[in-house]
Amino acid sequence: MGVNVSLPPATGTPMKFLTAAIPCLPRMPGVLCWIPSAYTDGGRVTPMHRIIDWNELWEAIHVSSPGRTAKDSEPGTIWDKKASSYHRGTRDERSATQRDLEYLDLRAGDTVLDMGAGTGRLAVPIAGRVSHVTALDPSGGMLGILQERMSAEGRTNYSCLQMRWEDVVIGRDIEPHDTVIAAFSLGFYDLWSALEKLNAAARRSVYLFWHAGEWRGPEEMALYRAVFGDRGVMKKGYPDYQYPLNILHDEGIYANVRIYQAIWEAVYESAEEAARHWVVMHHPELGDISPVTKFFSRVLQKDSSGRLVHTAVRRTAVIWWTKE
Repeated sequence: MGVNVSLPPATGTPMKFLTAAIPCLPRMPGVLCWIPSAYTDGGRVTPMHRIIDWNELWEAIHVSSPGRTAKDSEPGTIWDKKASSYHRGTRDERSATQRDLEYLDLRAGDTVLDMGAGTGRLAVPIAGRVSHVTALDPSGGMLGILQERMSAEGRTNYSCLQMRWEDVVIGRDIEPHDTVIAAFSLGFYDLWSALEKLNAAARRSVYLFWHAGEWRGPEEMALYRAVFGDRGVMKKGYPDYQYPLNILHDEGIYANVRIYQAIWEAVYESAEEAARHWVVMHHPELGDISPVTKFFSRVLQKDSSGRLVHTAVRRTAVIWWTKE
């Protein structure tokens, strides 16, 4: 059975929904409900679950933010300016990194590609567990810090490739690796193309780390609203893990997912220092940084050694799949 539905005049294409009869409710024996299971626009039949094009929706959200689109053409230039502050905010982090590493099935003889390796939060400890790590990032500044950290750990079993992921050709710029990792580095316009290339670069498995729900807690969101305004906050960040997960599903990659609470810690000498680095990372043009300084004055806590620590609990999703 089908039901004809006329779409709005802007589209002008009649659509027929194909329905299936199922029992409505246990308390209504013999009564059937007609539930849409697919639709057709006159030729191709599409399952109802494919009505949402998750990649197209991601692209629409992406282009709504000047901050996101600014990173598309020259991400290396942008991250070069932020590299030092990014490292300052993550260099003392331990708990979240250890939690991320626990999800990785790595073997001593593996080659690992870390796409969007940044300053080496994962690449440096991974180098101690595998045969070789390729750290790929568009920012020479970020990779420079990664190389310093590798040297400090005595690691030589790594290589760096400074390129945009969009420009990489598998087989020309890099060879396939046993395991491919992308940790908080999925800020692309065309997410499916990026995911497809990650899959092509992996011989055995792919791991993605991304946020689940709102990345920032209530206090951080209050700071964002104070600095950017309610409308500005809507243009910050990226959609959460359900987008890459559903994009993969629609393309026939049925990935695993696990949600967990990751504890991120950053150590500073003062609230003023924390505020300066926050401004570099989030709003370099900000004139009055007093709301940021006040925020860190409230949230920084002294640990047992007297250090000032900012602790944030961030709900994280790890998405992974194994090549068949």
